Amino acid sequence: ERALEFANIGAGEQVRLTDRVSYLYLEHAQIIQDKTGVIALQSDETGNTRGQIRVPIGSIAVVMLGPGTSLSHAAASSLAAAGTTLMFTGGGGINSYATARPLTGSARWAEAQARLWASSSHRVAAARQLYKARLGGMPLPVNARIATLRGLEGQMMRAEYKRLALKHGIKFRRETAAEDPVNVGLNLGNSILYGVAASVCSALSLNPALGVIHQGDARALFYDLADVYKQTITLPVAFLSAKEKDPQGFVRRKVRSVITQRRTLEDMLTMTMRILSPHLSDIDGDVLLDDIGTVAGHTNYGQPEV
Repeated sequence: ERALEFANIGAGEQVRLTDRVSYLYLEHAQIIQDKTGVIALQSDETGNTRGQIRVPIGSIAVVMLGPGTSLSHAAASSLAAAGTTLMFTGGGGINSYATARPLTGSARWAEAQARLWASSSHRVAAARQLYKARLGGMPLPVNARIATLRGLEGQMMRAEYKRLALKHGIKFRRETAAEDPVNVGLNLGNSILYGVAASVCSALSLNPALGVIHQGDARALFYDLADVYKQTITLPVAFLSAKEKDPQGFVRRKVRSVITQRRTLEDMLTMTMRILSPHLSDIDGDVLLDDIGTVAGHTNYGQPEV
């Protein structure tokens, strides 16, 4: 078994991240590469194949692998070549961690991220942009402290919990470890948004550990980006799921539908680039550090001139 030549999709031929389907969740399946592409095989208790799904890797942003899945080396190679983010998750897509190959060969955005992160004043300015997005673009108090913005966000979230609980006739308290449909739905919906954020970071070659508001966690930037969309996507869907026969299945389908309809991938990517753009360098491509400035890369400076 091997990854076929057609699976090595050039960057210029890949489907743009913003045009991709948000994610595909699989569990209890074997993901392999055959002569036509990547497929997911599902087997019954006796080991007999009961069905298969062809995975359109070039048009999916995230493939989430839940319990009972196995992935062949060739399939993993094809997923990487297609620029698809791969996430291994717990049951239902909750509690995930990701590994991804960047869709870009440039380090410009990663360097801009490092410049922003290294400056406390730049981070505060970026945090204001994120809080403004989280607060629905509402005018912020002039020179408001970050603590004030954090408090406003907290008040807004509590008010939204109360409003939705009253609307759906549900007694609710937010507890991440709780097993009621709404809390589980919130955890699942948030994990899906983290997957979207992982694809954005992968596309720009960003380090998810270098967050703006969050810090100290390897997924800090995922949290920063996903938090912008939780109130408008995850919350309403989670409360809607409470009366469904299959709440988790409903959340996965509905969140995916909303992400596609609202072009959340595109919006999150645009927002991230807007925050990082002021810190971009004019240098693009491989260069070497010199005593003053830089010199061209891919050059042997040990050879005498002829």
